[in-house]
Amino acid sequence: MDDRNWCKALCILVVVGAMAILPLASAINNSIPVDHRVYRILDVAEIRGLIERQVSAKPFSAKKVMTLLSEIQSQNNMLSSHERTELLSLMQEFEGSYGIVPSPFGDVFSTGFFRTYDPNAKIGASMGINLASTQTASLVSKEYDSRNSLLAFLKGDLGENISFNMNFGLLIDRLNNSVFLPTDFTIQGEGFYMLLGKGGRQISTIPTAGFYTGLALSPELNATYFDGAVNLRWGSIKRDWGPGLNNIQLSGSARTIDGIELQVDITPWLRFIVLNGSLGKFSVSTIGEGDDEKAFFSDYFYDDKPFYRFENNFSAQRIEFNPTKDLTLALYESVVWQKRFELGYLNPLSIYMFQQNNLGDIDNMLAGLDFNYTLANSIRLYGGIGASELNKIGSLMTMITAPRNMLAFQAGITIPLPIGSFSSVTFQWTYLAPFFYSHYPMREQVGMFAKPATAGNSFTSKRNNHYVIAAGGTDITVTYERDGAGKTETIPLPTTSDSTFSEDGRIEVALDRNGDYLIYETYSETAYVNKGENIGYPLNPNSQEFLLQLDFGLGHGWTTQGMVKYQVRSGQYGYSIEQFYDYLGPTTYVQKDFWGNTFEHALTFEMQVAKKFGKMPIEVNAQYRFTTVWERSLGGKKRFDGIITSFGPWEDPSSDHVLQVGIKVFY
Repeated sequence: MDDRNWCKALCILVVVGAMAILPLASAINNSIPVDHRVYRILDVAEIRGLIERQVSAKPFSAKKVMTLLSEIQSQNNMLSSHERTELLSLMQEFEGSYGIVPSPFGDVFSTGFFRTYDPNAKIGASMGINLASTQTASLVSKEYDSRNSLLAFLKGDLGENISFNMNFGLLIDRLNNSVFLPTDFTIQGEGFYMLLGKGGRQISTIPTAGFYTGLALSPELNATYFDGAVNLRWGSIKRDWGPGLNNIQLSGSARTIDGIELQVDITPWLRFIVLNGSLGKFSVSTIGEGDDEKAFFSDYFYDDKPFYRFENNFSAQRIEFNPTKDLTLALYESVVWQKRFELGYLNPLSIYMFQQNNLGDIDNMLAGLDFNYTLANSIRLYGGIGASELNKIGSLMTMITAPRNMLAFQAGITIPLPIGSFSSVTFQWTYLAPFFYSHYPMREQVGMFAKPATAGNSFTSKRNNHYVIAAGGTDITVTYERDGAGKTETIPLPTTSDSTFSEDGRIEVALDRNGDYLIYETYSETAYVNKGENIGYPLNPNSQEFLLQLDFGLGHGWTTQGMVKYQVRSGQYGYSIEQFYDYLGPTTYVQKDFWGNTFEHALTFEMQVAKKFGKMPIEVNAQYRFTTVWERSLGGKKRFDGIITSFGPWEDPSSDHVLQVGIKVFY
């Protein structure tokens, strides 16, 4: 790291340190994070008829949440003593974190914030910090993951309609994906992690060998008008769109998306939500170790900055309609598109499916519908379907088994439980078809070999992985110079009009009309990913998940959650998000046979408990997880679309016991 970068780092640390001395929280129109327990409470209250039906697009503003909690509180005779106590505690928490009542500096160490507010100008601000630490360790392998953060913020209100939240998080983490279920592992940092003590050297692989420093940013600007009927948000936050526990279109488990979002309650029974945002990347080359190592599906910040592949925007919209007070129907669509000034997607009233066809079918389109229905104020039924491609329409079985029908299904039931505080049980099934969320890459010509491809002719590519491509008479040889240095791969030269590809499908060799060999390389990826992780449901394509979740409020600040999750993957084709359908090649895809081609089963049991303390803004939590996995290897030569020729024998199941403990201060 040069002197200027060291100065920048020192300035950042000085600012964070100065704000840490004054851990000062407000902003009534800002959002409450989607992973807060209050959303489970609102779901249960809605099912029980304590509040009106709400939009299935989170997060909500603090003002809206506090209004709904007050409405629930007013129905005292419908609540248990534990529920009344939890509601009171939540109202106190939100009034402290998002309210406008001034808080003197002398109360900083007991309240965790310092705030001023001018009632005449209706302008106020808070300054402060949040501290958090989570430690996760395997009791079997002794591997561990450590996350530690300090978040400094300045947030407040500009009049009654506008709120802001400017923040900066400093992370000191040791990342280890092996102590998580693969679909549960996520990265908190933005951009990259670096080692400050060694010139700012970045990590290139996960698990990391030690502790590295990262950044976290989630700025937010909110404006609310017409008594909450119109909400405009510009922020880099997590969002959760849909009725399920994570959703097909946009999941609460996904990384933050920096975007401008508009929500309009056109009438009490018709709502419209639209988002236009910029997707990011995370700088890691590989994730996993040994046989489990694979490329991380993002750009690595090295010396190929002009040739990044993951340069995408994201647009999404959702329309919700309530034909009756107990039923919500929704239509949605979203698209991942290459960064360019595209007015068709930026127009909030545009229909993305038609736009992407008009533009040449180069972007990754997804559309679907979902519903939720409340039966007798006692049961919530919900479900949905998503499609990234629907090529063959016929009977239900035909639509499900047709190879080019890239569909996703979700169905669930939530039942409030008459025990504890706003307790509930949810059963949910989710299925992602092969190639769902994936998309073919865009390529450009980078070289050619005149026929015959004389051995010894070669050229060096500066795109993507930096490789040397050499002719070999009947094939070409690719020698990788950076990622996977020393690796070589042989690609046969095509003998017909059908192209040949590298193992990952990112290099294409094609015959032109003169018989010369044209070499194409990928310049853009538009899979449904943000910062290397899935935007939608956290599951691999060609997978199913059966989930049972129990949420209990135990009173006195105690909550607990139990979960049983069974995931199964099929290896017929299209079982990873980086794999894509071969539209032009000679491959004939047979009908889908999910259960006849399974290669991995994972059964997980989780139990977690959390405790919030009333006198101090402190929360402690602990989780125990047991996972058993049984799998078999995939045989034959690997292909970019995942097609295999054989399976190995089933191996003995492997199991893991994982313990996680955490604490939040001034949450």
